[in-house]
Amino acid sequence: MRFGPGKRTFKRLGIGAALIVGVLLVVNAFMSWRVETRFQAKVEAIRAEGDPASIAELKPEPIPADENAAAYMDKLEPRLNGFSKEYAAFYNSELGKAYDELDEGEPATADQLAAMRSLLDKYLDLEEMIAMAAAAPHYASTADFTLGFQKFLEVQSPRLTRVRNAARMADWRTEVLVADGRREEAVRRGIQLLQLAKLHEAEPSLISFLVSVSVRSVAIHGIHRALDAGPVSTEVHEELERELARQDEPASIEKALRLERAISVSASREQAWEVAPAWWIGLVGWPMKGQFIAPLDFYEQVLPMADLPWPEIQMKFAKGGVLSAPTGHGVLADLLLPAFEAAILASHRDTAMIRSLRIFNALQLFAEVNGREATELTEIELPKDAMSDPFSGKPLIAIHTDDGWLVYSVMENGVDDGGDFDDLKDRGLRPRKRTE
Repeated sequence: MRFGPGKRTFKRLGIGAALIVGVLLVVNAFMSWRVETRFQAKVEAIRAEGDPASIAELKPEPIPADENAAAYMDKLEPRLNGFSKEYAAFYNSELGKAYDELDEGEPATADQLAAMRSLLDKYLDLEEMIAMAAAAPHYASTADFTLGFQKFLEVQSPRLTRVRNAARMADWRTEVLVADGRREEAVRRGIQLLQLAKLHEAEPSLISFLVSVSVRSVAIHGIHRALDAGPVSTEVHEELERELARQDEPASIEKALRLERAISVSASREQAWEVAPAWWIGLVGWPMKGQFIAPLDFYEQVLPMADLPWPEIQMKFAKGGVLSAPTGHGVLADLLLPAFEAAILASHRDTAMIRSLRIFNALQLFAEVNGREATELTEIELPKDAMSDPFSGKPLIAIHTDDGWLVYSVMENGVDDGGDFDDLKDRGLRPRKRTE
């Protein structure tokens, strides 16, 4: 008498198990094919828009080195590194620490200026090379676009340091020129730095864009410091306005996000497609691949909204908004969300600062031409859009004080806090203290 299953039972179980495994393999193959097809469709759609869809596709067309700001920056990197070391040594000294503690607009002491001037004079050749880079008509990045995602990010970091060091040098030179009463030369140095910042926007990645914004901020504050110190010629005012009008381009953030998307596509390939042997990824990798495709859907959602007025996009980022977490595009998209929001906010702040300087420059020109201060912004010769606060849609606020013109944006809270720059409730340009 048999009490256990017989051979026939085992055979049937084996056949059943084989059928189940077969079905699972077919389903798995179908899902893998479906995810792969979806990814390729996403990539082709990006290319159809005329956008790059990989790090390799970010490589610009070659241009002559003497027309390429990036090529100039490559040449001056060793000298910039030398300046950076001495610059850091200054800030580690007692003199440098005291300078670092000065309030915004507070002038440097004679000893501090002497130390800065001495260091700058050692690098006059470097300043000439920076001027050549800023005057170049194009910027074609010389980065190695054959690298994978991780390595590309690693080598980009020191490249971004170059333009930061150029900005530090320009800021010091502006400080020295203003102290020497050479205001027009100081303004023109600032214009030069604005030009370099604009060129640098062609360096791909969102981090590169934020570095360009930071460099532009240094230029704006330096130019304001020079204008606030005293009058300059009409020619210089007009030259500055032409450059600021060129810089006043809110669509820059959308361009930066499109370049960043190409890096994200390469990141997806590297981290979901190339992280393990192809046979293994093909067999069981489709769930992971799906997670890496989802952020590309998020880009499609964000890009059309990136350049919306701040009040509109702020609502979309707010809790419950269409761009709030969870995004509905997976955990990787949720991780991208804070970076996108911060970059878009930085872009609006950048625009606010550019327009604040345009207004300040126009107000000074008006006073010099008419022999009196303007009583309202409608008196100055600027387009209406150039005076609009990107955070409110209303005109930027300009108040004439005993010290001079205070021009500012209400920033992201949308409230006029009376020019409270210390707590970053408002942001703009304030005159140096002249009265007690």
